[in-house]
Amino acid sequence: MSAEVLAPAVAEVHSQHGPVSLDVVDGVATVVVDSPPVNAMGRAVLQGLEEVAHAVAGDEGVRVVVLTGGGTKAFMAGADIAEFDELRAAPGGMDAHSAWAGGVLAAWAALPQPIIAAVQASAVGGGLEIALTTDLILTEPTAKFGLPEVKLGLIPGGGGTQRLPRRTGTAAALKLMLLGSVVKADRALELGIVDEVVEPGQVLAEAQALAVRIAAMPRVAVQALKRCVDPALGAALDEERRIFLQVAAADDFREGVAAFTEKRAPRFTHS
Repeated sequence: MSAEVLAPAVAEVHSQHGPVSLDVVDGVATVVVDSPPVNAMGRAVLQGLEEVAHAVAGDEGVRVVVLTGGGTKAFMAGADIAEFDELRAAPGGMDAHSAWAGGVLAAWAALPQPIIAAVQASAVGGGLEIALTTDLILTEPTAKFGLPEVKLGLIPGGGGTQRLPRRTGTAAALKLMLLGSVVKADRALELGIVDEVVEPGQVLAEAQALAVRIAAMPRVAVQALKRCVDPALGAALDEERRIFLQVAAADDFREGVAAFTEKRAPRFTHS
């Protein structure tokens, strides 16, 4: 009598954290941010991302994480501009929010598991900053990328000034940020912002397939490799946040947000 060989059972877990969902299938966690229309990183999204990061961090059953957005308008759209006036009006509001948002992105960057971003639509501003916390970035050919905060009288405050140069080189990153440029996927690939441009409609499937390959590698060695890369980033991120808060207190930031909201050209006073 021959023994029947059974395929190993597939472990599946689902949890919902506000607009952020977490699904784990056989060691691969897929995280989807779905907050229409553009997945802006307002309070609810940040809270969901924070909860998921904490859930995944200590789970040895999760060997790779895939992060993507819902919809076709944006991977994530960065901060919710509508919240800025409220934050600036409250004593210490901008400082506290910046510390929290920066902590959420830091928690993602600090995950022991490799993270793959499946960028299904444009990643601009804070959306690119969270993509930059991941280890590999795959994108649809129609997506665009940039850190245009200077056009609002601000600078990137979620690690962008430090993580973008580590991908593109200092000169290319500085030029992009000084001009507030937004580039197409093929140019992002040339610059090193992304690792692969996939066939239309395939980015999540390709990211998950890559995740399966990595998940098959020995977990201890994989996580050790991630720890060895750029261990000195923390101090640079602290300095970025300090400078970000100085710029956020300037008059030109208030004018930049007002112009954006009112859909007009800003009238900067350089103060």
